[in-house]
Amino acid sequence: MKDMKLSMYIKDVLFDYKFFETLDAINKTHSQRAAAKSLGISHSVLNRRIINAEAKLNESLVCVSRGGSYLSDFAFNVLDEYETYSLRLNDFDGDITVAGGPISCEFLKALAIGYNLDNIRVIETDIDTAYDLANRGMVDILGFDDPVQAYIYDIEPVALGRDFLSLVAHENESFTSIYDLDGLSFIEVENSAQRLVWNSLVDYDVNFDIVGSVHSFHEALKITEGDENIYTFINNSMSYRSQPTFDILKQHTSHIISALNVKNDSLVESFLNFASHNAQNTTVDFGFKHLLE
Repeated sequence: MKDMKLSMYIKDVLFDYKFFETLDAINKTHSQRAAAKSLGISHSVLNRRIINAEAKLNESLVCVSRGGSYLSDFAFNVLDEYETYSLRLNDFDGDITVAGGPISCEFLKALAIGYNLDNIRVIETDIDTAYDLANRGMVDILGFDDPVQAYIYDIEPVALGRDFLSLVAHENESFTSIYDLDGLSFIEVENSAQRLVWNSLVDYDVNFDIVGSVHSFHEALKITEGDENIYTFINNSMSYRSQPTFDILKQHTSHIISALNVKNDSLVESFLNFASHNAQNTTVDFGFKHLLE
């Protein structure tokens, strides 16, 4: 995120840009120590910022698990609102702005490095917010984590690569068949490609329960880490290693990650053409599958 020295009210409490930079750093690094280092402050200073803000808001902002530190749903939404606010108040100075879900945005950031595209800023948010920003002329590239999102809006984006979903299980468990999932309980991540999992389980007459829904994969992972009776699915490209994963639905959940050149910009068109053709080796390196697989 670009340096935007803006303050914003949350629940009638005014927070300056340092607070939002803290949230952004934690969201990017998934580590409070790494976040503090990136901001040039001590871990204790960062920790006090979070604790003081949580007390003022009476809300949890950071969730800690074996996989690292992640923003709570509340904090993620606050950061998203701040980034939207910042975009509205700042001039666009030639930067290419990307908005979309976490999978497509992380993928586009990696591809931008391969293309030597350094004037790019990324807003990871839900698809409805991203689409609204695009309609307001505030976004150059719209990223789609799930092809059905583009279908809903009657959009034909550029295909970038393929991904699939893996089961997140627990230690000393083994899964080799879709029928091994019978009777299990799951946490759903809203607006993700997990719909492919649920549709597959229904098609194979596998009994299952969705016991809750969250806004992010990180929230889902925290819940599964804390409850051995709860499971979830994540994108293979996320490279999650804290708990065992199984690709038993690899063929059933393969889907396209894509992006749209919102303003028909020539530089964006060139970048997306590179991403969908010349960068396929990079695509595989980041955990995605080649488009032709």
